[in-house]
Amino acid sequence: MPVGSVRALSDAIRAVRDADRARFPSLVIARMGADDNPRHGPTATGRIGSPARRIQKATSAGCNELGHTPIRARLKHPHFLPPAIDAGPRSTTAQCRIASTLSHVNPCLGSVDAADDSGINSTQEGNGMKPSLGTGSGGSVRRRRIIAFLASLGMIVATQVSAPTAWAGHTVKLRVVIEKVKQQGCTDSTDGSDFYARVVINGQNFDFGEIEDEDEISPTDWKAEKDVPVDVQPTATVQIVLAESDGFFNFGDDLCDISAEDGTDLDLTVALAPCAVTGEVSTPCAQTKTVTGNDEGDGDAELSFRVEVEVPDAPGLTVRCTHTPLWPQPGDDVTIKVEAFDGAIQVGDMELDAARNPALVDRRKIADKLEIWVQNQPGPAPDAPDLVLDHKTMGEFIVHDVPAGDLEYGCVAREDTDTRFTGWRRTRLGPPAQGAAIPVIFTGDRANSIDIVFIADTDNYTGSNDPAFLTNVADVIKGAYYGQNYFLDQQQHINFWLADQRGDADAGTAPGTICVLTPPANWATDYAAWADAGAILHTNAFRDCANNGLFSSAPTSLSTVLHETGHAAFALADEYCREAGNACDGGYFENRPHPNMYDTAAECQNEAPSPVNCRSFTDTRGRTWSLSDPTQNDLMNVDQRPPQAADIRRMDWMFANCIAGTC
Repeated sequence: MPVGSVRALSDAIRAVRDADRARFPSLVIARMGADDNPRHGPTATGRIGSPARRIQKATSAGCNELGHTPIRARLKHPHFLPPAIDAGPRSTTAQCRIASTLSHVNPCLGSVDAADDSGINSTQEGNGMKPSLGTGSGGSVRRRRIIAFLASLGMIVATQVSAPTAWAGHTVKLRVVIEKVKQQGCTDSTDGSDFYARVVINGQNFDFGEIEDEDEISPTDWKAEKDVPVDVQPTATVQIVLAESDGFFNFGDDLCDISAEDGTDLDLTVALAPCAVTGEVSTPCAQTKTVTGNDEGDGDAELSFRVEVEVPDAPGLTVRCTHTPLWPQPGDDVTIKVEAFDGAIQVGDMELDAARNPALVDRRKIADKLEIWVQNQPGPAPDAPDLVLDHKTMGEFIVHDVPAGDLEYGCVAREDTDTRFTGWRRTRLGPPAQGAAIPVIFTGDRANSIDIVFIADTDNYTGSNDPAFLTNVADVIKGAYYGQNYFLDQQQHINFWLADQRGDADAGTAPGTICVLTPPANWATDYAAWADAGAILHTNAFRDCANNGLFSSAPTSLSTVLHETGHAAFALADEYCREAGNACDGGYFENRPHPNMYDTAAECQNEAPSPVNCRSFTDTRGRTWSLSDPTQNDLMNVDQRPPQAADIRRMDWMFANCIAGTC
């Protein structure tokens, strides 16, 4: 590739990027191709696809994708107008449109308390005791008897940790630590106090056993921990109860007063993200606070404690934005969901991948702000989001009774100075205005996008409107393309469509044939000129493959979807050679520019992103191939996980072509 051509495209990409950043300096738009990626050098120009496809892409670059109205500028910020699909009507509503699943932020309903998580199992639930039921003698005696009864049964233990919640919402660990206790009159003993305590977090009891004959103690293990789902419960309640055991001859235990307010126990409210403690006392988190009573109960005591909130965190920020139902019909309610993840999310982390079945990993990240933007009427784009959530990992927004036309929306996640916008996207309500393909997520003109068309298999689905097919496509988009950090970074350059007719994928029966892919009858006339990949989804079991721009996959095999997309949309070669004694029977080829496979070792050494890692193998046909990507944890290798350096180099080049309008 001539150096001048490389430099010209690199400069063009940089100019687009700089223009966006100059106008909106707080906005970071995912990855803008290899030029924005410090791991790689400047991108190169090049043409892709068949001549007919290039003509179709080129002629559509400056006009409406499905109609004849000039398409608006490529959009990357909520203040821009969204991309147009056609000149049809946009959705409008007159009534209040918000119906958040987080009831405390629903402006239509007003503020209500967040849901309790009392259904969460724990190592010790106690018996439902409410320590602060009043200060009368009857309540005081009843409390003392309950605590003493627990102690007598040996049910009071030291540090206690509640069972974690599984996928009930992103959890943070709330920790309450009692550091020091000193009697200030709460004792009937002549040989030292015998303190014990209870901490209650969201109604769950954590009991700490008696420390004998000490008027001042500094316990090392009076620590209560509970996982709290911050997405559904932004605050937690904490109570601290202190008692002193006097034994039978001293006429019962003492309930120590550690509160300057009414009552003897200390009642707190803890905001989880960011952490803050309010209630009977206010204190910064992770700092020691000392409290004492005001002569209620059976005498005062001085207690020092601290509250901590441990937020799981990992570097990076990505945002996922989806809608349900995938292909809405006029009059439907459409739910838009925003989710924030860390920068390490991989296929199989958040949604189960049947192809490799890795252990689920919670990649959700608490963002400073989450926003959903909706363009639901003709005219200028909105200048404010329709939903804003603080310190959440996800949120939902419902647009009610959406009429025929196109619904436009986008999502934003913000953390400190890092802002990630998904780009505007449209979904079609009802049949397409023109053409056969149904745009379910349309981010921009075909010349600027990778276009993936989902095809229903004739053996498994009744058509493109089969509810099972639509559910499976939505799961694939969410779990595969929007479940892997590289593809999430490029989501504003990927369109998703439904084919109006079915195709067929079957196991191969001829020698050397892995599978047989049959496109829809109208594929050549209505799709082949512009589609980058046709994904035939099937539910029967056989080894999947890709050829002639088509690929097959089961919808539950999420990593297989991305692996086969690597073939069909990006022309990447297989990198696996089944080293464990099996045949090296993948699809091997050298595809320039920026191949991930070389037909000579010398080329690998001279051109590969990691020449030191070059290795060679011989396939079943006796041909020798060389490559540098790793044998494990690689998109085009046997485990089909994240794309590695050689894969990324070619994919970046492809997306750079998209940005330049030659995709």
